[in-house]
Amino acid sequence: MKVSLQEFAYNECKALIESGELSPDNLYSEVALSKQLGVSRTPMRTALQNLEKDGLIIRLPQRGFYVHKFTKVDIEELFAIRKALEGYAVETIVNKNLPIDITQLNKHLEGQNKAIQSDNYSSFIQEDREFHENFIHALKNKRLAVIYSDLRQSIELLGLQRFKLNSQRNLSIVEHKRIIKALERSDPRAAREAVYNHLDSALRLLLKNSTEKN
Repeated sequence: MKVSLQEFAYNECKALIESGELSPDNLYSEVALSKQLGVSRTPMRTALQNLEKDGLIIRLPQRGFYVHKFTKVDIEELFAIRKALEGYAVETIVNKNLPIDITQLNKHLEGQNKAIQSDNYSSFIQEDREFHENFIHALKNKRLAVIYSDLRQSIELLGLQRFKLNSQRNLSIVEHKRIIKALERSDPRAAREAVYNHLDSALRLLLKNSTEKN
């Protein structure tokens, strides 16, 4: 399927942010970036508006834009929302006996292991995102799915900080396995607590990194 110029510009800009080529420490020119990507200013402007809506950049009229820098408060707020959504999701899956594909969850863990072996950050994060999205999609709640999708934009950028170390990637897989086991046992409390522990672990590391950089 052909991608529009707006989508192309959005995807390319997001990839540059994720790779760190566009960082929070610099002011970037819309005109210069348009030339770099080979697109006109109209699709670039739309792409930047969407990136701003997603909370990934801060635009300054007539000046350009900055990549959003996550503060300690930002990180805590994001994970508070994520815990509420994912904890509710796994607990509801068990309590209402909603179908959840355990085989698919395990496939994501296999994908994460392969990503570790090839040292592929983006693949690992993709598998991580899809693993967690399974819980949200199982609820068949469209509004909640939209909220979660918006949240993931920021979470994935934070994930690049968290998963730079193989030890953290391995720990994530171990914690994912605990969530799966709780679902297999049909234990709503254990499933919720496994999600909470997993996200609390990620939060602690991100706050530590944030403090060290500041």
